[in-house]
Amino acid sequence: MKSILKRTLTSAAVAALLASPLAQATNGYFKIGAGAKNRGLAGAGIAYGQDGMAAAINPASISDVGDNVTAGLEIFKPKRKAQVDATGMFVPDMGAGSRQGVDSRENSRSNSFLIPSFGITKAWSNTVTLGLAVTANGGMNTRYGDANTGNGNIYVDAFAPVIGDSSTGAFQPGPSGFAGFLENVAGVPAAVLDPNLATLYTNPNNTPALGVNLAQVLISPTLSYKITPNHSVGFGPVIGYQTFRAYGLGLFQGFSSDAGKVTNNGNDSAWGMGAQIGYQGNFGMLSVGLMGRSKIYMDEFDDYAGLFAEQGDFDIPAMFGGGIAVHFSPRLTVAADISRIMYSDVNAIANKGPTANEFFGAFVGSLTGDPTQISNALGTNDGWGFGWDDVWVYKIGVDFAYSPTWTFRAGFNYAEVPFDDGEALFNVLAPAVVEKHATVGFTYTVNQDTDFSMTYMHAFRNDVDTTYTGTGAFTGFSYGAKNEMYQNAIEAAASWRF
Repeated sequence: MKSILKRTLTSAAVAALLASPLAQATNGYFKIGAGAKNRGLAGAGIAYGQDGMAAAINPASISDVGDNVTAGLEIFKPKRKAQVDATGMFVPDMGAGSRQGVDSRENSRSNSFLIPSFGITKAWSNTVTLGLAVTANGGMNTRYGDANTGNGNIYVDAFAPVIGDSSTGAFQPGPSGFAGFLENVAGVPAAVLDPNLATLYTNPNNTPALGVNLAQVLISPTLSYKITPNHSVGFGPVIGYQTFRAYGLGLFQGFSSDAGKVTNNGNDSAWGMGAQIGYQGNFGMLSVGLMGRSKIYMDEFDDYAGLFAEQGDFDIPAMFGGGIAVHFSPRLTVAADISRIMYSDVNAIANKGPTANEFFGAFVGSLTGDPTQISNALGTNDGWGFGWDDVWVYKIGVDFAYSPTWTFRAGFNYAEVPFDDGEALFNVLAPAVVEKHATVGFTYTVNQDTDFSMTYMHAFRNDVDTTYTGTGAFTGFSYGAKNEMYQNAIEAAASWRF
């Protein structure tokens, strides 16, 4: 029985992931809402469940939804640009000409995605309602460069030209660049530099394309119980399934505690489990909701144990929140939520990225084979990450029933960028920089049992831009990084009451 259940869940999760190689990067890497109706309110719904997707928002709210099946599909189009400017890394002539980094700019070529969703609720009795919601998350999906056209890998294009060669090297007959500086000024023997330079320049993982793809599916079986006619509680497990792949990160394999498990290892997958709980109370024209979801403890990404902190551990962060819905009339409802996503509790994304000196030191360690020069090697418990912090998310939406046939919605969602400007370098791979989202939508009621909904979302353009400046032994060296993004999305869904 267990094997049948696991195969069923795996098939459902894989089908969802295949349909949606995700690129969500809205409230960090969480979608702003679940389903077309909820997203029409910019995600406000902790106190206002509308259809079968309510189990993904507040498990208690399904008590008031009734018997409902909802299926939806989103067309998501993020537009992302990245810049790595290494022109501040200049090494004068060491015997074979000067070397300088490059200002590399690329648009991500992963720009269109189809993202499905599904939810069902069923009243088991007058007090007990059962539900199931399947939703998707993601946020680390980018592809810079294209192996078919030869367009470049943004990191390699920026940094490789200044690395240079030793006096006996064969790639840029030297001494030149950073390697020449280490040989002529720091006294590192060419015999030490040459094998590391050879590995770097002939590394097949420095492909023209650079990118990552993280995709997650959350499966939420839910039970809600009416304590009284106006007060409900809900709870249930949250089953997580995720896949990840990275390619083109060969330049950073020398920064890792396990170089063979950093990049170009195909798709790796992981299962995990958490739980959620919620409350909803109705007080006349006012509804109040509370929800909390634990961290979802995931299996490790073994194939990327040298990339993510804690040997490939990549849990899904906990979150909690509260909401109100004011029903001014049977036709007009205003809903508002505030929630907090606990990114800081997941080291793989919360650990800080390298400072300028740490980054330069890692290059020294990589070229000299000296791991003591790498302060926080990738893959270790304290290994460099993306520097994401916890974020507060604010949502407000208006639902207006214009007629028995037409309902219109609008909403606004705000959450700060989850990382500081100084984390821009590694977040080129995961540019979750949008903060403000506006939504509009409608529902057309076909008959008493069937309706059709659509929602449009626009996330306004935002960017993070910083310059990293070396000090001490690295005075005079600098580089910059910039992340930029805006988004558009259209979601359609159909609901059936039974």
